[in-house]
Amino acid sequence: MDRIDRLMDIIDFVKSASFISKQVVSGEYYFLNLLPDKEASGTVVCGGREQCDPHYRIARSRFNYHSIEYVVAGQGDLGVNGDRFPLRPGAIFYYSPTTSHEITTDPAQPLDKYFVDFCGPRFTRLLKGHPLAGHEPCYVSPTLRMQELFASLQQSGRNAGTHTQSICGCLLELLILQVAENALSQDDAESPAQRTYQRCRQLIERQVLALHALNDIAEACHINAPYLCRLFKRYGAESPYQMLIRLKMRHATDLLNGSPALIKQVAKATGFADPYHFSRVFKKVYGVSPRAFLQSAHRATGE
Repeated sequence: MDRIDRLMDIIDFVKSASFISKQVVSGEYYFLNLLPDKEASGTVVCGGREQCDPHYRIARSRFNYHSIEYVVAGQGDLGVNGDRFPLRPGAIFYYSPTTSHEITTDPAQPLDKYFVDFCGPRFTRLLKGHPLAGHEPCYVSPTLRMQELFASLQQSGRNAGTHTQSICGCLLELLILQVAENALSQDDAESPAQRTYQRCRQLIERQVLALHALNDIAEACHINAPYLCRLFKRYGAESPYQMLIRLKMRHATDLLNGSPALIKQVAKATGFADPYHFSRVFKKVYGVSPRAFLQSAHRATGE
């Protein structure tokens, strides 16, 4: 390819990114391949996270790529092929290159959302008969897993390494399959039971260090423990106590990685009065003791 052809490709590349909205308070994006090979089996084109401004509105009759978007916070509205649907936290929706769509935000509660754009049969074949195929937003339980997948796509996409495209492709496939496996109908997503489940999850996330047992969670949520367990069995992949322990141990790894804290100090900080009990729980979750984890972390950083 000579310099003129290369220059034209660069100009087309920049023009192709014009679909990125300027109606945002803040945005973080990754660009992997805005000029994908038409013969490629599947390409993750780009993605990002946007905090929309109060006047955000996107209206398109066509689009260059397939796209999946996920609402983290805020309220809004989705118009697809003449139909309209409300958008709220946890909503995930899809549109294709030929889908006429309009996305608007509630000015009082602007949307905060992830998106990923892609093309190729590797991904589109997974969407045949999929809950997203009709373009109506759906909801996934548990929502935390979906947010973690989009966050992983975001982090991997911005690494720009040798295998970034392959990693992002695998994450996108997993995302599509997770939605197919765990999608809730609009009615179920808006049911009192689902709202109670989401409220309990959010409370555990906020008060993870203050809670210690199943009864603590139930009392804080103002429901009885058996009903709490039934909610998590119906809508989630873990019990409320398992979620609490997972979040406590994740906080413990952050403390162990972040500073040379003593294990007994980390145990106390995560709500364990007995450091030996903390060590047993940590090993059950991660397969290694906190001491072995700490030594491995220090070797990795060369300390």
